[in-house]
Amino acid sequence: MDPLVLVNQAELQGSLPKALVKKVRTRTGYLVRSVQRVEKASGLQFPPYYVEPVLPVSRSGVELGQTGVLFARVIPATVSGGLSIIVQFTAALVAFGAKGVLDAVAAHEFTHYVDLVRRLSRTNIVSDESAGTLFESAYADTERTIPPKLLFTDKTLVSLVNRKFAQGLVDERLNKQVAEKWIDKGLPVRMVAPEENVIRVGVGSVLGASFDPRVLQKIAAIEAKVKP
Repeated sequence: MDPLVLVNQAELQGSLPKALVKKVRTRTGYLVRSVQRVEKASGLQFPPYYVEPVLPVSRSGVELGQTGVLFARVIPATVSGGLSIIVQFTAALVAFGAKGVLDAVAAHEFTHYVDLVRRLSRTNIVSDESAGTLFESAYADTERTIPPKLLFTDKTLVSLVNRKFAQGLVDERLNKQVAEKWIDKGLPVRMVAPEENVIRVGVGSVLGASFDPRVLQKIAAIEAKVKP
C-alpha cells in the first residue's frame, strides 16, 4: 500500500500546493522510521497506513469555540468483503510534526489498533443476526488503548507517548503551524461532528475477520500479566 496515493491524487487535482506535497513526500521518511520504531518496540507488525490530504477537524456544537484536529485515526474498513484495520495519518501532521511527535502519534495509534483487535476478536455476535447490524463503539481516546508500558519495550517511547498524550495530543507548536499554514490558507478541511467519530463495523465483516495471530498472542500475554 502506497501511503501517499491520496496525496498524489490531491496534487494532480490541484487541491494541495506542489511545494507542500514535496514537503510531505520528503518528511514521509520520518513517518516510516516512526512506524519502524513502533514495530521494534512492540515486536509486532504495524497495520497498513496512509497519509490523508484532507484535514479532519472536530467542532462541538455544544461547547462553543471548541475545535480539535484529528491528526491521526485508526479506521476499520471493509476491503473485498473482509475487514481491514488501517491507520490514517494526516498530511498536516507529516508536514509540520516534529520527529518526536510523529513517533508519539504512531505509537499512540498502535495502542488503539491493538485494543481494537482485542475488542473485535472478542465480540460475541449471534450468527443469525442481520447483516445490517453494526458493531459500534464511541471513540473514547483515553479509554480505547492498551497502556504503552504493557506494549512497548522502548522506555523512552513509552515516556514520550505518556507525555504527549496526557490529555489528547499536546503540542502547541504543531497546532500553531497547522492553524497558520493549513487552515488559514484554505487548504482542504473536513468538519467532523463528535458524534460522527465512532467505529462502525458490519457484523458480516467482523464474523469474517482475520487478525494477526501475533497481535492476538500479545494481547493474551498482556492480559495474563495484568490478571488479578
